[in-house]
Amino acid sequence: MLPAVTSVAAASPQVPQVYSAEPDAEIARFQEHQRTAARPTVADEARTLFSLARSAVLSTKSAAAAFDGFPFGSVVEFAVDAEGRPILATSTLSPHTGDLIADGRCSLTVTAPGFQSLQDARFTLAGKAVQLPDSERAAVRETFLAKYPSAFYVDFGDFRWFRLEEIKGGRFIGGFGRIATISAEDYQAAKPDPISQFAGPVCGHMNADHEGDILAMVKHYTGLSAVKAKMLDLDRLGFNLQVTQQEGEQSFKVRLPFVRPAEDRKAVKDVIVEMTRAARGAAPQQ
Repeated sequence: MLPAVTSVAAASPQVPQVYSAEPDAEIARFQEHQRTAARPTVADEARTLFSLARSAVLSTKSAAAAFDGFPFGSVVEFAVDAEGRPILATSTLSPHTGDLIADGRCSLTVTAPGFQSLQDARFTLAGKAVQLPDSERAAVRETFLAKYPSAFYVDFGDFRWFRLEEIKGGRFIGGFGRIATISAEDYQAAKPDPISQFAGPVCGHMNADHEGDILAMVKHYTGLSAVKAKMLDLDRLGFNLQVTQQEGEQSFKVRLPFVRPAEDRKAVKDVIVEMTRAARGAAPQQ
């Protein structure tokens, strides 16, 4: 007996009200706020993703007999030099090392920390990987070990060093509706965000101890009423949230800019405290 077929229509997800084409006054204000909310350039976001990522998917043109000529993906560790060029240490035992020696054209794909769905950011950078001479080994080794201090294996005799040269540019997706092609020039001119490295502990503290304050800030600065709000990450210009407007509804991303840029961890604390106090002061008294 064949199993019952579930209706596709019955599984259709509910669209959050904030995506309405004919919004009420509150939603219209929120939509306008999000259109003008300060955020890093997509090139800066891409460079930041590369600086934070602990691994990437390396896509090569396979030189192996079983997959000759087909695209092939491998998970690799990598570091990034001051110019944004990815550095790879790969073993000759790994098929992708032979792929890169035969044809250096490749791409690296990274995702935002904690990536869970297509709402989350990812970036693919394309270029040509070049095997480095012994004269550059010490410099790239130092850069790689600064990120992976326990990577003793890079000194094994079967490891080779590669760097992505002739960068062609990349494709950034920051979530639904935030898509951009980034030129090689813009990527290499961009800088990683100085605050993003503190996102984990700051967001963790706010989510654990100050959800009420986060909700108050959302209401005060965007005009949006919500029942749940979680800080996802932050940068020098503000932070990103996952918000639920009503119980049982789909959640969605919200951008909340700082009232002024924050260039270090203390400045982040100061501006969040200032914004929290302003939101509390504006909230109706119960």
